[in-house]
Formats: sequence, structure tokens, C-alpha cells
Amino acid sequence: MSPAHKTASGDNLLTGYLRLFRDFRRTDLVQFCDEHHRLVEQARQTRDFAEATQHYYGLMAPVIETYYGEGWHFCPPEFPKQSRQDATRRLYRLVVRQLGLDHTKHGLDIGCGIGGMLRFVAKHTGAAMTGLTLGENEVEQANVAIADEGLADRCRVLQGDNCAMPIADETFDAAYAVYSLKYHSNLDIVFQELHRVLKPKGRFAAYCLCKSKIYRREDPTHARILADFEYSTAMPSLHTVDDMIESANRAGLRCVDNVDISTGELTWYSWWVRNPLLPWLVSSPVTYGLTRFCEALRILPRGFAIFNDTFLAGTVRSIIRGGRTGVLTGSALLTFEKFDR
Repeated sequence: MSPAHKTASGDNLLTGYLRLFRDFRRTDLVQFCDEHHRLVEQARQTRDFAEATQHYYGLMAPVIETYYGEGWHFCPPEFPKQSRQDATRRLYRLVVRQLGLDHTKHGLDIGCGIGGMLRFVAKHTGAAMTGLTLGENEVEQANVAIADEGLADRCRVLQGDNCAMPIADETFDAAYAVYSLKYHSNLDIVFQELHRVLKPKGRFAAYCLCKSKIYRREDPTHARILADFEYSTAMPSLHTVDDMIESANRAGLRCVDNVDISTGELTWYSWWVRNPLLPWLVSSPVTYGLTRFCEALRILPRGFAIFNDTFLAGTVRSIIRGGRTGVLTGSALLTFEKFDR
């Protein structure tokens, strides 16, 4: 897929969503959906979601960059009219402050995607930065952007698995993961790898999308929200904040700070409900019926209705429902420090 336009600020999510209807015309969506289903079912058996995640982002990474912004994470605004870009940059600064990153430090971004946050941190702190991501296409895009911004002398992105990092012991002063731990069913392995690559007393910050404490597996509404969200984004079962803290402690990383940066009604999912038309559009049967009709007339590519209902509208629908019910919490910021086990 080659999206024709980029959103300047990433704030108008409704306009971006509608443009997707046009820009997917040359993509084999039937093949993508079939392969996604196969890989997710396989991952549920093996508990290894790396291949399913890589396949998902092979198509969705450029979609997210073009229509959402530089990172697929949700940061609550500080005030009602704050732009989404400014709210995101506030998160980046909070992470930098928690980690103490500066020009003397070497930091690691795990699950860095195309490296938007990595480049911001490098430019605003002077730190040397290394990123790690599964997607080959993301590595290429990230390193091109790094070179274009004049950062190649101290930044790079590597292809690799967070569970087996291609990195020497005690390399980094600090590390962070923004919305990337959710792709690992076994957090113990990831935290053990972080403990290995961090220097003594090194810090790790995790900004997480989690299953909340109010989630009840026996509640069919709760279960459906999580099942739909996890399937559409090729994720294993979501963790809770307590799951992460306990797993990190077993690996030798002590939680030194745990805060939710949402305040009052200004929440992590605020961007999806700013325009009331978007929640209606992604939930209305009219949208599905219209896309099926346009498919039949070959205005939209074959498979678009199912693709949209699962991966585009479906994901947004799950985010909104998860946020409104409180089943999902998307703004937990945790900071850990390495200790000797």
C-alpha cells in the first residue's frame, strides 16, 4: 500500500480514517486477513506472537504512521485543546526525566517501530540511542529517517526479538518500552533480557496499555472487548500492571515509580472520542453495509469490509469500549531500576 497523503498533526482521526477507504485499493486484503488469522491461531498454540506481530505491522506500520502519527500509543492531553503531538511529546519528556537520559548516556528503545520517539529523545537529550524492532521494513524506514535527520553518528535501529536481544551484556544506561510489552505473552524472558543488557543500577521505563483491575473474565462484555482487541492487533492476552511489576522483580528490576498520567476526564483514549462522529462511524452497521456495497461495485477492493471491521474500525471500536468501560487502561508509566539478584 502506498498512502497518498500524510496528516500534518495527526489530530484529525476522522478525516484520516475516511481517507483509508480510498488508499487501500491496491492491497490484497483477503490474503492479509487469511494469513493474520492463521498466524494468530498458531501463536495461541505456541505462545510466541513474534511472527503474527511482524505480519500485522508489515501492513499496518505505514498505515499508522500516515493516519495516526509517529507512534501507535495514546497519551492523555493535559488540557482540552492540547494537540495530540504536544501530548505525545510530553510523554517522551516524562520518560526521559524518569530515566535521566542525557548526552553522556546510551539508551535502548525496545519495540521502537519506525523510531519516532528514538529520534526525538536523541535530538532533545544528546543521548546515543539504539532501537530494536521485529519488522524489516520498520528497520529500513527508521534508519533512513535517522540519516535524514543527521543522527546516524549516534543512533541506529536493529532488527531483533526483545526475548533474544542481539546486544552485549551491560550495554545500556537506560531503556524504555512504549506500548511494546503487550506483544509478549512471557514477560519474564523480556525482563531477564533487559536485566542482562542494562548496566548496574540502569533504569527501565514502561508506558503500557494494560488490562485493568476491574476486568472480569466471566463478564461477557469484558471478555469480548479484550478478545476483539487482542485478535485485531495480533497480541497475546493483555497483562495487568501488577503482572509487569511482579515479573520485573523476579528478573532483578525493582519498581521505583508507578503512576497513571491520565487526569480526570482527559484520558488516554480522549483522541478517539473528541469528534462524536468517529465512535458512531466505527460502530454503526451502516458502515459495514456501505463497505460491502462498495466492494460489490468494485469501488473498494475485495475483502475491505471485513478488513475494516476487524483491523481499522474494529480496533478503534475496542479502544473506545475498553476505555469507557474501564476494562483497558492505556496510560500507566512504570519505572524500574536494576538490582543484583
